[in-house]
Amino acid sequence: MKNFYRKKLSELKRQNLYRDFRKLENSDGTRASFEGRKILLFCTNDYLGLSRHPRVVKAAQKALGRYGVGAGAARLISGTTKAHTSLEKKLARIKGKESALVFAAGFLANLGILTAFAGEHDVIIMDKLCHASLVDGARLSRAELRVFPHKNYKKCEKLLRQYPGQQKILVTESVFSMDGDLADLKKLVWLKRKYGAVLVVDDAHGTGVLGAKGRGATEGFSKGIDMVMGTLSKAIGGLGGFVAADRGLIDYLTNFARPFIFATALPPVLCVAAEEALRVIEKENRLRKKLWENIAKVHEGLTRLGFSMADPESAILPVIIGDEKKALDASKRLLDRGIFIPAVRFPTVPKGKARLRVTVSAAHSSQDIKKLIRAFKALSRAGI
Repeated sequence: MKNFYRKKLSELKRQNLYRDFRKLENSDGTRASFEGRKILLFCTNDYLGLSRHPRVVKAAQKALGRYGVGAGAARLISGTTKAHTSLEKKLARIKGKESALVFAAGFLANLGILTAFAGEHDVIIMDKLCHASLVDGARLSRAELRVFPHKNYKKCEKLLRQYPGQQKILVTESVFSMDGDLADLKKLVWLKRKYGAVLVVDDAHGTGVLGAKGRGATEGFSKGIDMVMGTLSKAIGGLGGFVAADRGLIDYLTNFARPFIFATALPPVLCVAAEEALRVIEKENRLRKKLWENIAKVHEGLTRLGFSMADPESAILPVIIGDEKKALDASKRLLDRGIFIPAVRFPTVPKGKARLRVTVSAAHSSQDIKKLIRAFKALSRAGI
């Protein structure tokens, strides 16, 4: 048995697909120490810097004294507190829905949605680049899974047309986590209505970043989307996942979503921190303004160096390298210059599409961005 796993790991190393930890010290979201050296992080999802925002930290410290560290049990046992229900009301309002349900993690939320609402007589139709949690949820549901090429809505419609009379669940991310581009939610809402499908949108990377008020990419589409999933671990700066929908759908999830029923609740302290982070997003528009200014600076600097990049639609700016070994080499060269951006490789992205996934935060300073550009300039000179 040990020999089998050693062989599999050796094969990963041969293909430049082996993964290992890099232990960071003193991390604050955009800065850390690695092997005694100070480095800049352009790889986290803390888009607004809220994990270290004074108001959020203060709220969490106060809640820690009141609730302690953990929740103690699953939500339907003794794990539900006022902190949970208050956050759920806030999330429902922000997402324009009647109700919301908080999960211990975003991955669990996506598993819960698809395994609760889909079964062996149903079909799930999904964008090819949807997150692994959505793919795994679809597989576990035992529904038929059909995948359409990324943002190819003609193919999507063709698939929807093939299943008259069956329950069809149409699934997409709003912001695709590896490419940073946006789904056409207007088109998907139209297709959902035309073919009587249930539309599920994963707004993990849109919540807090997009929309006129930072309510996410789904802002303005709430009536046409049946279920909006989001996380508390990206722009919100903490941990957890949620689903916002009409009250009847949330009641159904509460009773049938196994990742909700059988998992210990999200600690109340994290609920309080998330709710305070949402208040900050609503009140401090300057954070999103700063984020988008930083995104523009990074994009302009990298394109000026000759790196091929689409116009930014989110805080995710992928630099496609292609070859897995070259991507690893590029990541190491950046780290040698104090910039930490791990190489993203298969199976996270298709083979031959390895990349440096640059993510930008409002907490990055102008000097941080200048250092990033200088490091990429050295990559360009090295022919990468």
